[in-house]
Amino acid sequence: MEFTKITQIPIGPVHIQVWGLLVALGMLAGLFLSIKEAKKRGIKADYFYDMFIIAVITSMIGSRLAYAALYWENFRDNLLDVFKVWEGGLVFLGGFFAALLGIFIYMKSKKLRFWEIADIMAPGMALGYAIGRQGCFLIGDHIGAPIERFGIGSYFNGENFLRHEVSLYLSLGALLIFFVLLFLKNKIKTVGGMALMFLGMYSVMRFFVDFLRASDLECCSDPRYFGLTISQWLCIVIFGFSIIKIFAKKKA
Repeated sequence: MEFTKITQIPIGPVHIQVWGLLVALGMLAGLFLSIKEAKKRGIKADYFYDMFIIAVITSMIGSRLAYAALYWENFRDNLLDVFKVWEGGLVFLGGFFAALLGIFIYMKSKKLRFWEIADIMAPGMALGYAIGRQGCFLIGDHIGAPIERFGIGSYFNGENFLRHEVSLYLSLGALLIFFVLLFLKNKIKTVGGMALMFLGMYSVMRFFVDFLRASDLECCSDPRYFGLTISQWLCIVIFGFSIIKIFAKKKA
């Protein structure tokens, strides 16, 4: 199966970037769900508007810096290229940790309970991620490895074989996580449980999907260390942290 890639939507003289549009829609969807849940718990929506702005700014900075670090050879001769975000090149986990740090500092300043807020935001994060990854899928980002047995794929640069659609897998995986979290919302009573479930499920999903990324293309392959991408190593850490924290909260 070959998918048609769409990078822009022309509206008169204006061309809207598909990736940016879907990432923005994903973040807004996450914000909407978080505010809806916060109101049920009697928490002011203003906090979430503030955290949304902080997350947008810090995630862009963190994801770009992480990309520049991974592909330093592309930037070392001209450091100003690091700021050319419109040319593409972002790392989700770099943006995630930067946004997490920014939000954590904000919550400390407002004396908010970190894990309670994280629980509220978890389903929205899963849905927002699923929508945002659709943008990556539509523009043909994250080239996959050749399909050997089964999978969903498309052709790359005139090749006569299909490659895995990694972005689509990530989007569908996140959508599944979203529905699982909705199902568990009233069943998990431990503060922080929802957030830790999200981290655990995401790290497992991302770890295995990353094996389907291209490793045979000089132009589009992520660096690997001992056979794993940086994201996979981070997912091991995230999964271990979430499991340890879940058991610690159960014993408390």
